[in-house]
Amino acid sequence: MAKKSSSSKVAGSAAAPLKVNKSAAIRDYLMAHKGAMPKETTAALKEKGIDVSPQMVSMVKAKWKVKKARRRATQAVAAHDATAGAQTNRAAGLDAALSLYKAAQGMQTSKNKIREAFLLLVEILG
Repeated sequence: MAKKSSSSKVAGSAAAPLKVNKSAAIRDYLMAHKGAMPKETTAALKEKGIDVSPQMVSMVKAKWKVKKARRRATQAVAAHDATAGAQTNRAAGLDAALSLYKAAQGMQTSKNKIREAFLLLVEILG
């Protein structure tokens, strides 16, 4: 079992250093300065007392872009699925209208199919 370090500080003491989320600080800086390069970001955060490497800045930027792309892709799929459902309803409505048209023209159509087509059109049209 691992030992706890003997230099642990009490959370409420004044001597305990304040923990900083470095990735959040990097993201905040990058949001404020859109075209900032990793070395520039590192220097600016160092002035604020946050020690990060340019490699960490690059890693945070890359992961941020991947998450953004994934979010956009998910939204695009959801939008496509919503429109695909509407197209399916339109196709079913057209099939129902065609069945009723055939019945009106005197073509041979089963009574069940005519009834289902009528009910489907009533449901679609509200």
